[in-house]
Amino acid sequence: MAGRASSIQLWQYITAILMIGLLGFHLLQRVPWIWGASTMDQTLTSSWVYHDYVSYGWALLLLAYVALFHGLNGVKGMLLELHQGKLYETTINVLFWIVFLVFAAIATVTVVKLPPLP
Repeated sequence: MAGRASSIQLWQYITAILMIGLLGFHLLQRVPWIWGASTMDQTLTSSWVYHDYVSYGWALLLLAYVALFHGLNGVKGMLLELHQGKLYETTINVLFWIVFLVFAAIATVTVVKLPPLP
């Protein structure tokens, strides 16, 4: 249908908008005057970054999921433009979800199983 975005394009738009907000929040965590730090270097210390993980780990996970989905969805769209066929499309779609789930699990374990500071 002319003029309407495909589902791949629609998801690209949605995840792009989400990434702008989440990445913006992630970058704002390094702005010293917002968080009561005196310099940007102070916001990059291990204890500060650890505190960010503990306090805003949900935002980092959401950013990881959205960025991963956005990137893989873009690659999927390019691969589907290269070749047509039911088996090929099914294979690409299955690989998309396998890769997404594996890397999403790695991101989840990384944030959830964060070891305590020594």
